[in-house]
Amino acid sequence: MPICPKCGSQQPHSTAFCDKCGARLGESRPPSAASRQPASIATATTCPACGASAMPDWVFCDHCGTVLGPAVPTPAPANPLICSSCGAPLSPGSKFCEICGAGAGGGERGGRARLVMQGSDAVLPFPPDMSEVIIGRKDPVHSVFPDIDLSDHGGGEAGVSRQHARTFVQGSQVFIEDLSSTNHTYVNQQVLTPGQPHPLRDGDEVRLGRLKFNFYCS
Repeated sequence: MPICPKCGSQQPHSTAFCDKCGARLGESRPPSAASRQPASIATATTCPACGASAMPDWVFCDHCGTVLGPAVPTPAPANPLICSSCGAPLSPGSKFCEICGAGAGGGERGGRARLVMQGSDAVLPFPPDMSEVIIGRKDPVHSVFPDIDLSDHGGGEAGVSRQHARTFVQGSQVFIEDLSSTNHTYVNQQVLTPGQPHPLRDGDEVRLGRLKFNFYCS
């Protein structure tokens, strides 16, 4: 019995194509009467292209190579999920937006966007339902109360200004902007020009004065 050169299965002498993988075995010949005899009425089927008999478990016709198995429908692509707060695409099954931290169902933010302080691992979550966040150091005398207050994290000693930087969402991107701080804002050791927004990505290092953080949004 011939051996299929592709899958190694044994094939009947009269076949031109492998009935397991559809590979060509040799010159195509018309099906003989013997090869077209069904094993039984209940178990045999017929190739729709050449009329040769085939077994129900055959994937390909062994005479003409026609696919005998049922076609597997291609699933329609799922509708893309879009964050209702910032418009960023959402991964299937995600509960929060990786860009702005908003709930995937359009509810309040889940606090996913955050700064993690290097050294102490203190987590400073971005306030919920805010597309713009001011980071700095509070000054009650001058009525300055930033959204993320670094006073209790050594902000004064590290040279953090009262209104040091701001983050905001534009489209599907989070940006950070230095607010003319005294000791500058850095992203991945690059000093930012005051008033010029810089994109933030998950894992970026952010330095405000001498305080170092990592920004996370997932």
